[in-house]
Amino acid sequence: MKIPRFIYNILALIILTTLLFLPSFFFQLNQKREKEELYFKTKLTQEKLKFEAVENSYTLISRNIFDNIINKKEILELIQKANLLDDDNKTDALRQKLYAMLLPLYSNLKTQDIRQLHFQLQGNSSFLRFHSPQYYGDSLVGIRYSIDKVNLKKGAVHGFEEGRIFNGFRNVFPLINRNKLVGSVEISYSFNAIKNQLKRIYPGYYSFIIKKEIIKAKVFKQNQNNYISTPISSFYMQDKETLDSTSETYSKELIQKINANIQKDAEKKVKTGLDFLLETTINKRHYVIPFIAVSNVEKKQVAYYIVYQEDKALDYIQHSFLLYLILAFFISLFVSALLILYYRSQQKSREALKVLATTDPLTKIANRHKLNMVMDILIHRSQRYDLPLSVIFFDIDAFKAINDKLGHETGDEILVELSSLVTTTIRSADLLARWGGEEFIILLPETNHAQARELAEKLRKIISEHHFVITAKLTCSFGVTQLRKDDDEVSLLKRVDTALYSAKDSGRNRVIELG
Repeated sequence: MKIPRFIYNILALIILTTLLFLPSFFFQLNQKREKEELYFKTKLTQEKLKFEAVENSYTLISRNIFDNIINKKEILELIQKANLLDDDNKTDALRQKLYAMLLPLYSNLKTQDIRQLHFQLQGNSSFLRFHSPQYYGDSLVGIRYSIDKVNLKKGAVHGFEEGRIFNGFRNVFPLINRNKLVGSVEISYSFNAIKNQLKRIYPGYYSFIIKKEIIKAKVFKQNQNNYISTPISSFYMQDKETLDSTSETYSKELIQKINANIQKDAEKKVKTGLDFLLETTINKRHYVIPFIAVSNVEKKQVAYYIVYQEDKALDYIQHSFLLYLILAFFISLFVSALLILYYRSQQKSREALKVLATTDPLTKIANRHKLNMVMDILIHRSQRYDLPLSVIFFDIDAFKAINDKLGHETGDEILVELSSLVTTTIRSADLLARWGGEEFIILLPETNHAQARELAEKLRKIISEHHFVITAKLTCSFGVTQLRKDDDEVSLLKRVDTALYSAKDSGRNRVIELG
């Protein structure tokens, strides 16, 4: 059957149009993407700068309050005297005196969204919380890093930190009387202070979310009801007092819809602890939601500052590209599909190679290669910053007999089950690796030998009491040691290996520690 000529003409037209338009289309597409990426980066930078500007302004306010009102002889003498008293009644009298002296100041500070005025004595014990004067006397050592650091360095510390009752942007100052450190004082403000300042200039809906694990670890149990879950992420919570009020422009229903649209992406991205920006469309209106990572005084990311804002810049970018999108619809669809398939295939290949290089193929935990890499990094970091690092070396008792009796396939199943059991017991910061055969090593950063021994005993007991699918009972022997200043990877592994074999020679199913 002869094909009509007009069909050839149509095919030629399509081919010619495609060949002529493709360069222009890809140029415009690239321009669009570059504009969006540049805009997103600029938006993130702007939000971060605005946040930091307001934060710094309150730091200056706090410094002025400290210099001009608090850092006075009468207050310093009172704090010094409180350190020397053993009489609770006399100490309470001093506390009440200080409360009466500074209550007018604190009442005024609250109107400016400064939430906490808190004095501490030597030894980092709470002396007077103006926001909760009924709570005092508790030790803040290990709870409030900022106060620990002030007492150690005798200099001011500024930054976000969760507390026993409230979180806050802390400004902690040393109290020095007659050249002697007698205590410390903090002037802290909540996210409301930053939010209220920003809303006066930049309309929007503002939110602040904090890691749930930090709240559970730091806040008094009876005060944890000050926090509620957030629809953004199951790993974060919100301070009730900092919840933003909705408005006609940013209604409760609108915020709920935005959260529903971005929740899945947000849940993934907050795990990175990095700044990022999400965008969505509701009723043909574009909204951008920058997430600014907030670190605490320990330089660890613990929170996110979030802004919900309608954005017309994306509309402009989208409309300028619309004509080219329509004209090149089929080509763009085809090319985009190819690019996505290519990208994903390359990504999968890279991920597969990375997994093969660092993962034990049987147990799916770290292999010896990854252990060596991580150990080198941890040893360097521990020795540089004087941080403890401990190692646990363990293996399965009489594993050869198990293999001989039940077969190697059964032995492999035991290794997999054991790896899973240990993984669920140790911290996420710890590294479990298969050293070889039935031998395993656990790296424990920021863990001293006593804590490592306690963990080893815990693991030994869990394993010995666990009912394995293949064999009812199983025991392991453990060697434990802590990194010394003169250690390298070889000496550290040699010592923990000696400890392991001492455990086996001593009767197995036990923990031996070598210091």
